[in-house]
Formats: sequence, structure tokens, C-alpha cells
Amino acid sequence: MVSALKRFWQSPLTAYYFALILLIILAWNARAFLSLALFTIIFIYLGNAATMGLEHRLHVHHLIATLLVYLIFLGILVAAFAQIIPPLVTEVSRLPNTLKELVTTYPQLETTLTRWIKNLTQNASVINNGKTLFTSGIVKLSRFSSGVETVILAFFFSFIFNLTKTQLRHFVHAFTKSRFSRLFVPMGELILKFVTIFGTVIETQLMICSINTVLMVIGLWLVLVGMPSLLILGIMVFFLGLIPVAGVLISLIPLTIIAFISGGILRLAAVLVLVILIHLFESYFLHPRLMANATNLPIFVTFITLIVSERLFGAWGLIVGVPLVAFFLEVFDVQLKPHRPTTIESNHH
Repeated sequence: MVSALKRFWQSPLTAYYFALILLIILAWNARAFLSLALFTIIFIYLGNAATMGLEHRLHVHHLIATLLVYLIFLGILVAAFAQIIPPLVTEVSRLPNTLKELVTTYPQLETTLTRWIKNLTQNASVINNGKTLFTSGIVKLSRFSSGVETVILAFFFSFIFNLTKTQLRHFVHAFTKSRFSRLFVPMGELILKFVTIFGTVIETQLMICSINTVLMVIGLWLVLVGMPSLLILGIMVFFLGLIPVAGVLISLIPLTIIAFISGGILRLAAVLVLVILIHLFESYFLHPRLMANATNLPIFVTFITLIVSERLFGAWGLIVGVPLVAFFLEVFDVQLKPHRPTTIESNHH
């Protein structure tokens, strides 16, 4: 009995799965920092890939390559927002005049709106609901500001990580020589495995955003002739497309405002139809297909994973769900592609 327990404890698989359970417990207890952790991983992965590419092509020092990558990325963000915000403010400032012209063109609208406002102001339940809606709006606004703060903090963390990558590598390597190396080594392998799979999914998400942006710009150009600021709207759609589900809803606000101001109700309806069609194409064809190719999962399994993970984890589930399933399949050595030796197998030999 004692010898069996000793063999069980000394088995590499025991340490491997014990490390997995420990990581799951730690991740669950730190779930409040999920957004910060995921954004940091995304920025680290993309920043590292760009830095390595720059070092390989230009043969520059790691420090210079890292600074160049992050300065270029910041420059692109600043330039994009500088191009997006002023036209959007201009279009919003024109909104009252447009509404006035609409009422002048259709006088019956003024009578209908006046009657609705009068009924609403006399309805106590509507007033109470309005207060609740206002309070909810303030809460959502504070969450949005917290989200912006999280993205900025994650960007800063990724910059420090990529800048001091060599020092961090020595720091982590020291754990593999410690007294508890049998635990730290598999933990490092598991973390690296998940980050690699997650990075592949992020690359796929960037491809999906690029395809969506091209389709949106072409749609606005072909269907809605004369739509202003197509390039600016395309940049906005791309960046907001990186946010699962919520990005589509946020992009609808400036798109519908500009469409209504520039072309009235018909153009507004056309933009809504275009956005719905592209969103359906992404959700039910593009996303499952590309994610399945990236992770070697069957399309049906990918599709079900996206639905279930969105229910369990919210919007982040659309990003995290597929890599989690692919990660556990790798951990349990489920071979979905040509077999390659794993670390655990090599330990047996």
C-alpha cells in the first residue's frame, strides 16, 4: 500500500494534474481580475510577436525593438481616435438641426411626439423606470471607464513584460531549480500551453475583425453611396470588433447617427440591415469556421462551445471558451492532429 502511494506520488502525471488543479483554484479565486489578465496576455502575445519580427528583420537590440513597437502602436491608436472623434462630434452637433428639419418636413411627427411626451410625463411608472434607467446608465458609464482603465493598465503591464523579458525568464527559471520544482515545472508548461493556444485564437480574432471591417466598408460604399468618412468608420469598426458582442453594439451608435444625419430614416434602416447581416455572417459562419481551423476542433463542437461559453462567462466567453476546450483536450492528450510527443510522454522515456 505504501509503495503504491509512493509510486503514485512520484509519477509525473500526478504532479502534472495536481498543478492543473492548483492553477484552476488560483484562477477561480482571481476571477475578479479576469479582464485585466486576458487583456495583458493579449497585449503580451501581440507585442512579443511584433518585437520578435522587428528584431529578426532589422537586426536591432531587443530594447529598441520593444520601444519602437509600442510607440508605433500608441501612434496608431492616437491617430485613429484623432480621426474618429472630431467628425463624430461634428455629426452629433448637427443632430438637433436634422431633427428640426425632419419635423418641418413631416409636421405630423411633432403632434405625435408631443402626445407621447405628455403621456409619459403623466405616467408615474414611466418616471420611476426613467430614474432606474438613469441610475443604470451611470453604473454602466462607470463600468466603461473602469474598462478603459483596465485596458491601459494591461497595455502598460505588457510593455514592462516585453521590455524585461530576459530578466523574467531567469526569474521563472529559478523556480525550476527550487525544492518544489516537481510542481513548478508542470505549472509553467500548462501556462505556456494555454498562452500559446490563446494567442492562436487572438490571431484568428484579428483576422475575423479584418474581414468584418472590409465587408462593412464595402457594404457602406456600395449600398450607401455618399456615406461620409468611410475610412474613419472602418478604423472604428476594426478596433471595436476586438470586443466580443459589445463591440457591435457600440459601433452601432456612431454608424446610426451618421447614417440618419446624412441620409434620413432610409439610410438608417439600410445601415441596421447591413450590420445585422454581417454580424450573422460572423456569428454563424466565419467565427466557428476560423476558430475550428485554428484549434483543430470540429465546427459543430466550436459552435456549441461558443454558445455555452457565452452563457457561462458572458462576452469574454466568445474569446476564452474555444481556447479553454482546446487546452483541456491538449492536457488530456486527445490527439486531434498528427501525434507529437508531449513533455509527460518524454518523461516516461
